[in-house]
Amino acid sequence: MRSATTWKIIVVETALSAASLSFVGLVGFAVAGGSHPLLWSIIATTGFSTAFIRWLFPERPFFSLTFANLVAVYITVFAFFIEDVFGHIQPLVAASGFSLPILSFLAGCWIWRSTFKDVVDHPRIGEEQGLLTATIWLIPVFAVGVGVLVLSVVTGGALNNDAMFLTAMGLIGAIVFGVSRSVVMFLVDVGLLFEEFFLRMSRLAIPAFAFLTFYSLLVIVFAALYAILANHATGPHFKISNVARPLTFSESVHFSIVTISTVGYGDIVPISNLARVLSSVEVIFGVLLLLFGVSELLEYTREHRKARNERRPSGN
Repeated sequence: MRSATTWKIIVVETALSAASLSFVGLVGFAVAGGSHPLLWSIIATTGFSTAFIRWLFPERPFFSLTFANLVAVYITVFAFFIEDVFGHIQPLVAASGFSLPILSFLAGCWIWRSTFKDVVDHPRIGEEQGLLTATIWLIPVFAVGVGVLVLSVVTGGALNNDAMFLTAMGLIGAIVFGVSRSVVMFLVDVGLLFEEFFLRMSRLAIPAFAFLTFYSLLVIVFAALYAILANHATGPHFKISNVARPLTFSESVHFSIVTISTVGYGDIVPISNLARVLSSVEVIFGVLLLLFGVSELLEYTREHRKARNERRPSGN
């Protein structure tokens, strides 16, 4: 039977995988819209490639999660590429071109899986290649994009057709296949950074929750004061879209949030001296809470780091 720790790891990995795929789906829907072949290509390609990498490198779950999250970055760059250069290609062609670099990378991972497995299972960030060095493979990829953009300008868009698009994406796929080891090193380094980030975040969960609780209470308290002032005190105190009227409680919460965060959208404006004083007091409280909260988070981190160092054997 699996231990409680094992089940906890499985639950965490499943939750992170679901979050990563949801993130990719959200970006894909924003780029392609519903029922577009590109959206289904994004979902299918990301789901398959993430599962394939997770199966190929089972010892490092964060490797597949890092890959899934960086697919969202690829989608963003791909969207600019499509919109600025190939805005009139066929939807199925766009969907096919999107998957070419990813499938090329998977092919490289499969062919050189024994070499890559040692790199992924025994990561050594900064020893073999620094994070900056590991990104050199991006230069030829961007060179292809720039070259296509220049050709588009020179030819007046005459080459902005399906064949040119597939040629460009095929060339990018060939580059990714050839430098797949550098891509793996890049993903490993980023994955290590993600792991360290989540580890540090998990240590700050309790003080961060306490800070957000106090922050939320402050927002709600001032929202209640705004609602009471607007609805039960004489005279107009707020303007909503240039109309002086009482606030609903949801509008009061919205105004409290934008006030304490010093965003100030301007859709709700205090027009009486009492309302201005009250909103000014909330800003002051918000700034003080932010300064105090950040200070406490840093102090909490220092104390836990000191406690960990004291627990370590003196020989380490």
